[in-house]
Amino acid sequence: MDAGLAALRSDEPELPDVDEKIRRFIALAREVHRAAEVVILEGPVSIVNFTERVADASSGLSEVMRRMANDARARDVTRKAEDVTLAAERERILYQEVRAFRVAARGVIGNAA
Repeated sequence: MDAGLAALRSDEPELPDVDEKIRRFIALAREVHRAAEVVILEGPVSIVNFTERVADASSGLSEVMRRMANDARARDVTRKAEDVTLAAERERILYQEVRAFRVAARGVIGNAA
């Protein structure tokens, strides 16, 4: 994620590099969603909300990164400053949601022992 965002923020992004990093991030985001589905179906109810929030935050960041990559391919910089700011905000939100999930999951694991 960090590498993909860094590549997209460049004034002249290397498109093959950007595409590879974005593909990798999107693949990982899909894994997050698959893992979230397992937790939602099989995990304790107490962490479902945290799980859904991580998945939503991941989707939100993926959406901006995809748009930034498409704009970079089209050499369209009209939204770049706005999207860089939006991506940073969504990245911050994702990190917060992952931290909250970890705390909640630790609580569940600690209570299970």
